[in-house]
Amino acid sequence: MRSGACHVGPVVLRWAALLVAMLGVACAATKGEVPVWERPGFYGAVRPEMGSPQPGEAAPDFELPTAAGGVFRLSSQRGSWVVLHFTATWCPICDAEVEHLGKLATDYAARRVRVVLVDVKEDPERWTAYAKEHVSPAIIALRDLAGDAAKRYAPPHAQPSFEDRAQVVLDATLILDDAGRIRLFLLPDSAHFDPTFQAVRAELDRVLPVAGAAPPLLAPEKVVSMEPRDAAITAPGARGEVVVPLRVAAGYHVMSDRPSAPEYIATRVHIDDAEGLAFGDAVYPPPASFQLAEHAIATFVDAFEVRVPFEVAAGAAPGERAVKGTLRYQSCTETRCLFPVTRAIELEVRIGSPPP
Repeated sequence: MRSGACHVGPVVLRWAALLVAMLGVACAATKGEVPVWERPGFYGAVRPEMGSPQPGEAAPDFELPTAAGGVFRLSSQRGSWVVLHFTATWCPICDAEVEHLGKLATDYAARRVRVVLVDVKEDPERWTAYAKEHVSPAIIALRDLAGDAAKRYAPPHAQPSFEDRAQVVLDATLILDDAGRIRLFLLPDSAHFDPTFQAVRAELDRVLPVAGAAPPLLAPEKVVSMEPRDAAITAPGARGEVVVPLRVAAGYHVMSDRPSAPEYIATRVHIDDAEGLAFGDAVYPPPASFQLAEHAIATFVDAFEVRVPFEVAAGAAPGERAVKGTLRYQSCTETRCLFPVTRAIELEVRIGSPPP
């Protein structure tokens, strides 16, 4: 060993890391910062020693069926803030919260906050009937039949006695920012139960961007953009689908495929038949609720996908096909709607070799 050098073992390194962490806490204390779990209303907040997921980390993504029969992916809400809540129909404290969650969804819709409610490990028919009667249309209601999504949100050292990890997050509430990061994670806290979510509302008011000037007014054709997507290979005689990935500019929404009033223009995607290809009717995602005065309007916001099924003729030649169609929509801001537009679109379909 060279003179003046020393060997630092792993134990010393661990103690050094702990010392740095302690100094960090001490510095935070000198700045007057209070841990979130010591703030009124947040006593059930997850703590670092519980493990991931933690505030500051990316929210685990999931894809679940909706109570209305569609499919929802959490990452599709990027660009909006999300209040994520886990529930069950048999849970009395959860039941007491449902009405207030609906009011929260309505009150914050104009600030681009979406409320996502996940039912954990229940019979689908029971949950669908409950959601139809009790859950506001302003809420995105999902069912997690196997509890797999709930388990992804259970920190490994929270409630370690629970063998079923999906139970850990029952009645938990999270705030996710517009980049999909966790900003607040509250586990159930029966000692300070507040079904009206006043603490969550206060935190939303604290962390949401301050409302500024209205977004610059865009030409209607510029409000919705198409994002590229690689086409899957479909064999002759088989069925497939093209995915039309769309993104609505920030500060805008477009009417859904089933508008809330006759005077609103529905979003429509149509793909023309091509050589060896026959296209069906487009399938649209569940709408997002936009609050206008006392009425909730069915809209599409941020990123969403429209899927158009097709059938390849049995004798179709293999290769790539450029298929054409149209996209029609009406875009609006919070204060005004633009003229409806119909735009030409083009996508690619790849036909493979016939099956042996």
